[in-house]
Amino acid sequence: MAFDVVRDWLANDRLPNIARVIADGGSLHPCISIFPSITPAATCSIATGCYPKDHGIEGACWYDAESKDTAYFGDDLRLVVQEGMRDYLLDFGDRLNFERLRVPLIYEQLHAQGIDSASLNFMWFRGPHVHERTTPLGIRLAAGRLESEVSGPKYLKLGDFVHDLPEGVGEVEGMETGMFGKFGFHDDTTAACMKAMAAADKLPPVTVAYFPLNDSDAHEEGLTVAASRRLTKFDEFLGEFVELIGGWERVGEDYTFIMVGDHSQSEPHGDEMKLIKLDEYLTDYRRADFAKGITEGAQLMVCPNMRAAAIYFADDCLDVRREVVYHVLKDPNVDQVIMENLEFHGARKFVVATSDRGRLEFWRADQENPATPCDLDGYNEVHEATDRFGNRWAFCGELDVLDCRIDEAGKLIEGLYPNACERIEGAFTAGASPVWVTAVPGAEFSVPETSQHPGGSHGSLHKEDSVSGLIVSSDLSPELKRSGRPPSRIIDVMEYCLNSIGAKRLEKDEVDVPSYSVAADR
Repeated sequence: MAFDVVRDWLANDRLPNIARVIADGGSLHPCISIFPSITPAATCSIATGCYPKDHGIEGACWYDAESKDTAYFGDDLRLVVQEGMRDYLLDFGDRLNFERLRVPLIYEQLHAQGIDSASLNFMWFRGPHVHERTTPLGIRLAAGRLESEVSGPKYLKLGDFVHDLPEGVGEVEGMETGMFGKFGFHDDTTAACMKAMAAADKLPPVTVAYFPLNDSDAHEEGLTVAASRRLTKFDEFLGEFVELIGGWERVGEDYTFIMVGDHSQSEPHGDEMKLIKLDEYLTDYRRADFAKGITEGAQLMVCPNMRAAAIYFADDCLDVRREVVYHVLKDPNVDQVIMENLEFHGARKFVVATSDRGRLEFWRADQENPATPCDLDGYNEVHEATDRFGNRWAFCGELDVLDCRIDEAGKLIEGLYPNACERIEGAFTAGASPVWVTAVPGAEFSVPETSQHPGGSHGSLHKEDSVSGLIVSSDLSPELKRSGRPPSRIIDVMEYCLNSIGAKRLEKDEVDVPSYSVAADR
């Protein structure tokens, strides 16, 4: 849900029910995604309030150095086949929530405070309550059966797999099911469950409801076509839902609304999306097999994430990093190469390189990292600045790399890459240090295993990918509109939800998260 699209469609009276939320005191805000701005990692940041470095979900595709395997949560059939249908099902159905996720979800935060919640068709669902699960026949035939029970919040809807709504809701009409209904992971199914719960007056204190089709349609046909089909239909649902909860006077009084996208999209700049064929720049190196991971003899692995790509290196091939950076920057559609500086000890430093704007090194300038010198060849001078969120950063090199400058008051002024430093720092998990490559607007990465997205794509640091829309009801609006307040980030959304019902964010060790293990032979 792109901020610009929502703003423009509101201005043209295309979204009357969202407009009513705003007319009654609510508000629309830009909301900054994480890096990489891609669905599995970004939605996890919404559900946990954390960056990937903490929650452990590095993108849609990454190499897990701890488990020595490749994690893939996209929809490219060739990559699914390489991983194996069985492993893909287990990864999506179980490992994603119960092994790879490192921090508590919002449902677990709420349960620790004695508050019930529901999750409807959201890929992040781990929680303390056991639910019956079935595996649809078509999936059983292709990939086998998942375990018959799964743990989630008090109430859980997971497509055709789990249907456990509050007692008294009764039969839900209007759900899409089966292969042609995306096995229930469909906007209509989410909407039908929401309306059924509202009609029965059975909504728990917090309900997280996911509407996935605007994003998938935009990939194929662009943001405008997707909005005309999906955003307008969501707006119609919103009006129906409000009537079921008792009318508009209850919105902002008895019910808090928070509607947010996890990222935006960059559309083609011209007739079609430009492609960056990474393979052409890596022919001198031994590429790891996607299914096997980085095994003996392999030098690197490419993990595509649409408008970003992560290149992981074997432990004994870190010297290859410099060469790879040099090669990939030859492509005019590569925007930035982003990496940790692994050659020096002390402060955790990050380097961003471009072909036309120079290089930049930056790190946190706080009490833990006092008076750290510059490590970039050809640069000596270090400047410090504070960003809009109060983070203090040290820089050496060319600030144009991130399209930012430092004003006379020592404030960091951002341009095309919102909150870039914090988002870059947040992308690197412990134990993994890939080289990230991003594409210029209107371009995306292409490797033989992936398909392209003719309508729009995302994943990079650029604002075209990174600024989603956030709509809140009148009870939250005054605080978010407060003068001098920094813009919202998707990592703030969980806290908005908790605060709206008088709950608070607990530290990780205050939340009981059971230990799980998923067997591959299930």
